Amino acid sequence: MRYAATLDGNSKIITNLTIIITLIILCRQITDVNQEAVKTSVLLFLLIPAILVAACLSPRYYKITAEGVVIKRPLFPITILFDDIVRLRSITEEELGTSSRMLGIGGIFGYLGTYRSAEIGKYQRWCTNRENLVLIESRSRKWVISPSAAEDFVKTMNGIINTAK
Repeated sequence: MRYAATLDGNSKIITNLTIIITLIILCRQITDVNQEAVKTSVLLFLLIPAILVAACLSPRYYKITAEGVVIKRPLFPITILFDDIVRLRSITEEELGTSSRMLGIGGIFGYLGTYRSAEIGKYQRWCTNRENLVLIESRSRKWVISPSAAEDFVKTMNGIINTAK
């Protein structure tokens, strides 16, 4: 089964504003007649790779396969095997407690990377929205994802995991 990874309103705003600001800076860089646009060069040097990395790592969809769950991204899809999953459940943003990014992106094309939460500790977050959150706990890691129909996803996954054991 395949579940969409749709951006929430906050991510859409942050993503679109970042792209628009980058395009404005790029236009300023191109039209600078003095050739003294050092500040805009530095900004472009930072913004363009950040946007490209976020776009390439952002989930496009989540898929339940015969082996496990696949977090489909343009680069480096992630597969979480059924054999490794210990627990899977729906959660809310409040249940995560205060989260901080250790190495991640918060808003551009979603909420991506490694985070630390006061409630669940270190986890990988591959979400495109802050609703429909699902916590997947394996023997070695924790993942938070955001499939479009979280309740159906959890029900289907738990059915598969319970019949496999």
